This record gives sequence, C-alpha cells and structure tokens, in this order.
Amino acid sequence: MNKKGIILATFGSIYGEAVEKSVGCMEAKIRKTYPEAIVHRVFLADALIEKWNEKYDRTVWDLEAAIADMAGQGVKDIHILPFTLVADQCYQKMRKTIAKINYGNDRGLRLNVGKPLLSSLGVKNYADDYASTIEAIMKHVNIRALNKSVLLMANGQNQLEFSALQLKCFYGAGQNVAVFTSNGFPNFKQALTLLERLDHHEVLVVPLALIGSEHLMDFLGGERPDSVASLLTEEGYGVSIWNEGLGENPYIQDLFLKHLAHSIRMVERRQQTGREASENERRACTA
Repeated sequence: MNKKGIILATFGSIYGEAVEKSVGCMEAKIRKTYPEAIVHRVFLADALIEKWNEKYDRTVWDLEAAIADMAGQGVKDIHILPFTLVADQCYQKMRKTIAKINYGNDRGLRLNVGKPLLSSLGVKNYADDYASTIEAIMKHVNIRALNKSVLLMANGQNQLEFSALQLKCFYGAGQNVAVFTSNGFPNFKQALTLLERLDHHEVLVVPLALIGSEHLMDFLGGERPDSVASLLTEEGYGVSIWNEGLGENPYIQDLFLKHLAHSIRMVERRQQTGREASENERRACTA
C-alpha cells in the first residue's frame, strides 16, 4: 500500500519556543489526524534553516531534502501544506521548486501543493476562508475583546488579500476590527481612521502572523517609541497586546487541517477517477 507523506511548510523562525507553540502544535495535530502518514516540517527560508540548525539539536530540513527523504522511504503521494496566510513570494517560490522537481521527476512521485489560509472568497459555493478566519480569531480573543476595537496587524505587503479581509470584517463577524499591514495597504494611518469611527477607548492588538516571535511582539507592544502600542497610546487609546502568533490559535489550526483534508480528498478523487477510466478502457479492449 502506498504510504502518504505530508510536509508542513513554513517560512520559519529562529525563535524555537514560538515555533513549537505554532508549527509544533500544527504538526502534532497533523500526526494525530493522519497517524499512518510520514510527516515532516520544513522551513522555506534558507537563511533560517542554517541559523536554526546551528542553534538547536532538532534539525529542520528544506523542502527538497524532505521530499527526497520521503521518496527514499517509498512514499509516492506527498501532500504539502503551506503554513502561511497568503500566496506571498515565499509561497510562489515554493511552487516553482515543486514544478522543477515534477519536471525532472523519474521516481513516480505525485506532489500536491495546498493553498494558504486566505485563498477562497466564498463565491460559487466555495468555502469562505476569510469569514472563517475572522470567526476563528474573534472566537479565540472574544473575552478580552469585549467592548474593544480589535486591530489586526499583518506583517507583509499582500495588499489585495488583507484589503479583502478588512471588507469581510465589515460584512461579517468583525465589525469592530481594523486591519493594517506593515508594508502595504491598508497602512497604520488608515487603520487609525477606522478606529476613530469605531469609537472604542480600548484596542486589542492581534498579530496576523503565524509565529509570534520576540521580534514581532516587541514591534507590537515594546516600550520603543515606534511600537504599535506606543503609537496607539499617543492617540489616547488603552492598549492590550494578544501575545500569541496566529498559528497558536486552535481554531486557525483546524482551518489548516480542513485545507489539508480537502487537498488530500481532491487528489484521491482524481486518482480514483483515473483508475476507473483505465479499468473501463481495459474492459472495452477485451470485450
């Protein structure tokens, strides 16, 4: 019987504790859900792989090494779950790597790449990743977010996805939510304008980053004058920081598991259809 391989692919981080709280928990859930599968985690940033392996005893692999190891164990079907929010440059680079491997594939490998967390807008009966993500965030922070505005900070520049997330907030479960990105649109100044309209005196800042590194938390809540907390305090808001990466949210983890299950199901359905077509063709030839 063909073994199943699952690769959890993340950009990575040098902060080991934060990685284990997010990536590690996600990996454990995958192993529990698919106990028969071979599961590897990989970092997609080469520089972080080198730094991690110098600092920690547990070695982390790059994507090609993980695929080669699975192939060596007889795995043919490899499912790659991108542990990422959006189809950013890192995700696109990963897809190019997979395409390159597939082009020269002489080992019978079937490599399947899943989708990031924010992929489907929910049109034509497809799942609404944006609404589900907002609901997962609000469910997780609900007690602390009572009678507060929630400020979601995205560490990136994927303007279309995060703009869509803001629109989904308006029309869904996040009507007290403002979204901003560190390097794109909407920016912090635009989020401040929205916070003024929401007219709450308290703001809960929640990172839209899967790994809650010390560097990220310092940017959000540090005592430095340019931290998000300091800038909001200058505007007269009472500020609290949600000190977790989004990947630590169990409801977000469950959404990634749903993406993985859907991806596996679609591949197995195509394979079953192909087998049935081949069998029908064989019967037609022998009739």
